[in-house]
This record gives sequence, C-alpha cells and structure tokens, in this order.
Amino acid sequence: MASSSSPRRHDDSDDDDYDRLMSAVTPVSSPARTRKRNADHLDSDHHDSDDAPPSLNLALQRVNGNHLESIIAFANRKRLRPDQITAVETHAGDPLPVQLSKIYVLGLANENALAKFQAAKPTFEINSALKTNITRAVNATLCSSNISQYRGETGKNDVQALLLRFRWGNFVAGTEHDQAAMDIVQKSIADAFTQSRSIIKKEIVKSVENPRPKKSDKKHVPSLRPTAERTTIYQLTKTIVQKLSGGKAISIPITPALCARVAMMRKWHVRIVDGTVNADSDYWILVDDDLRNIRTKARCDTTDPKNIAKRVAKAFSSILDKDREHHGSKPDEEIPDAATTTDDAAITYQADSGRSQPGPASITTRTRGTAERVGRIRRSSRG
Repeated sequence: MASSSSPRRHDDSDDDDYDRLMSAVTPVSSPARTRKRNADHLDSDHHDSDDAPPSLNLALQRVNGNHLESIIAFANRKRLRPDQITAVETHAGDPLPVQLSKIYVLGLANENALAKFQAAKPTFEINSALKTNITRAVNATLCSSNISQYRGETGKNDVQALLLRFRWGNFVAGTEHDQAAMDIVQKSIADAFTQSRSIIKKEIVKSVENPRPKKSDKKHVPSLRPTAERTTIYQLTKTIVQKLSGGKAISIPITPALCARVAMMRKWHVRIVDGTVNADSDYWILVDDDLRNIRTKARCDTTDPKNIAKRVAKAFSSILDKDREHHGSKPDEEIPDAATTTDDAAITYQADSGRSQPGPASITTRTRGTAERVGRIRRSSRG
C-alpha cells in the first residue's frame, strides 16, 4: 500500500539549515535606522545634561537680594571700608570664572606686597631684654650640675630651645624662619657662652696662682700659691656665681654638686700649671673629656639610672674632697645644702641622661634626689 505522505526532499533539509545559520547572524542596521538611533542617543545625552551635579548648579546661580544683604552684613562686622564693601558687592555679582580669576589676582598682589615688606624690614637686632635672658639662661646652663659639656653645641641648643619656647625680648613668633635673624641670635648665644666661660676660668686662675707682676719685661710663668693661701672651693664658687650675675643678687643656688663641678675645673688648671698636663692643652677640652669619662665609667655594667647617678655623685664627691684638702685653710668649711632653689631664668636638666634637656615651664636649676645631692660634706666626717 502506497504511503499517503510524500518523502522529505534533501534540498528542503538544506534550506532549513541555511535558515538556522542565517538567523544566528546579527542583522546590519539600515542607514535610516542608524540615524534614528544616533538621534535618540543625542536626545538622551541632552536629558542627562539637565541632571548636573547640585554643586555646579549652585555655582551657576546668580546671587539674590538675601544673599547680598547677608554678605554686606558680614563685611560690616569685619569693619571693611565703604569702598571695600562696594568691591564685595561687585564681586558677588560677577560670573564664577571672573570671581575665581579675581581671587587668584589678589593672591599674587598679596605676595608682591609681602615681598616689598620683607625687603624694607630692618635688620634684626637683639634688644636688652633678649640679651639679658640669653645671658641668664647661659649662666644657668654652665652652673647646672648635670651639664654634659661646657663647650659644644649641647648647651647652645638647650638655650635656643628655651628661646623658641618662651620668646624673650623681641624674639617674636616667626623670627626663627628668618635665617639672617637666627644667625644673629645664635652668635649672641655663642658669645654669651664664651664670656661666661672666660669669667669662670679667670676666677679659677686667681684662686690658685700667684698674682702677675704689673710691669715686667720677662714672660710671665704661672706659679701656684701655697695651699693655705688658695681660695676655698665654697668661696670660689660663690665668687663665680656673683661674677656671672653681674654683681647683683645671686639667683643661682650654690650647692655641693655645683662646688664639685668647679673643683673638677680647678683640678685641670692646677695640672696645667704644675706641668702634669701639657701647657698647650686646650683647657675646656680637658674638662669636657673628664666629664664624659666620669659618665662613661658610671654606665659601665649597668643601665639602672639610680646606680648611674650614685656612681656619678660618688666620683664628684671624691673630687670635692680632694679639692678641700689641697686648696684653702678651711678643709672643714661647710657647704650649704641648697638642694632646691627657684630662678626665673634657670634650667632644669634630666639627671645623668648623657645630655642636658630643657626643663618645664617653671624653669629651675636644682639638684635632684640624694644621688645628685652630694650633701653637707665635711672632711672630718670621712672615715
């Protein structure tokens, strides 16, 4: 029996495959369709531009009457001149690019005016108040029982740090940014240290040496006075402090710790005079080396600050005892234990920290604790 359905043709099957393949190809837009899509895209961009950021819309707004009244009221509170207030009104009504340009121009004009002011400013000079405070701070530094070196940058840096903190005299804020002014200030500090060290050295020389002949053609050879005729350590220290204070009331406490430092200084001058040390040796280098040697040995095998302080105090106590033996006729003279005395222009130093540090707002010179306080030393009390 013949089938009612006709057999599928091979070419129909191929046509179906072509249709399926062609349907997977992305159709190419016609020119008219492309133009329409571009037009739609531009239209959407136009609508997007209407949704600009609020800050930009605010900047594009013109100033209204309420804004202007508020601006003028603020200008009056700042005490602007009438012509300046008029300029503010004009500026407020300008477009944003004009406003920004005016601000930039005014900034440049201010730079030019500042440059003229700096060029016309007179050379910085140290007034009497600044000089007095620098001298007092330098003297307090040299009389500190915890100073790490008598000649060097440490003390100068400490005095400069105090100057930057308390602004003495005409050293106003911003002076430290003027390099020419700072050079003058730093030279003044260095000169004050030199003068004070010279005062100390002269008094030490007079305490042990025979007087120089007033008129002599021969070169003077220093010689030591007899032991009994030499100045005692307490009187020497007192004289040094009086000289540093300019003969006025003594503001630096005379403590056993300070007397011990003066005794160390005198020890090295005596060694130079008697030939123990080369006469050409730099005196202050010898003193600073000895001071550093004491602190270095005190730190040997220990990092405990209390133990270090005790060792330093013991070393200076020994120096003071030997000085009392070899100088003066009163080896049992009592040294007042002025452990804490306040002075407006003195300095507090960290005990045995290896370098001196500026103290707190209530600046004082003091000896701290029993380690730094050598105490009332009497030769008769030693066993």
